[in-house]
Amino acid sequence: MFENYGIAPSNSGQAEASAHYSSPSFNEAVNASRFVKGFGITALIYSLAGVVGVPLLGGGIGLGVSLFIMKYDQAKYYRILGIVVMVFAIVGAFIPFLGSTVLSGAILGKGIQVLSVLEKEGRNDEEWTPSRRRAIIGTIASGVGLLISIALLFLLTLGLAAMLLGQL
Repeated sequence: MFENYGIAPSNSGQAEASAHYSSPSFNEAVNASRFVKGFGITALIYSLAGVVGVPLLGGGIGLGVSLFIMKYDQAKYYRILGIVVMVFAIVGAFIPFLGSTVLSGAILGKGIQVLSVLEKEGRNDEEWTPSRRRAIIGTIASGVGLLISIALLFLLTLGLAAMLLGQL
């Protein structure tokens, strides 16, 4: 599921392409595409755990995923995302599906950001195609996970409203 994270993208060997396509934003997009693929699939699985209806399993998945995210990289984004997912996984004991919604939404946003950078840069680089493929897979998986989580939140809200109205 996870790929070789520490490797910076290599360039295609063209003199003008190597100067432009080894930009920090392209290198970050290549590395972030690995994150998006791995955690996009994880976000989908986390959302599907809610369909199965095992809240403790979902909370455990959320806590585990949040720890992996916090240790993934030293960047502030990953630490904050890990903490937020952890908080919502704990709150998920009372309001289920929040952790998977937050994780799926964040990965979807990161995937869109990565695809935007790859659209502008690095087409001649040999890492461009696999990075784009990884970003697309992760973005689609997290998007499906977000749709599942939102649908479950909506159904939960409808069920709670029906229960409350039935007791009046």
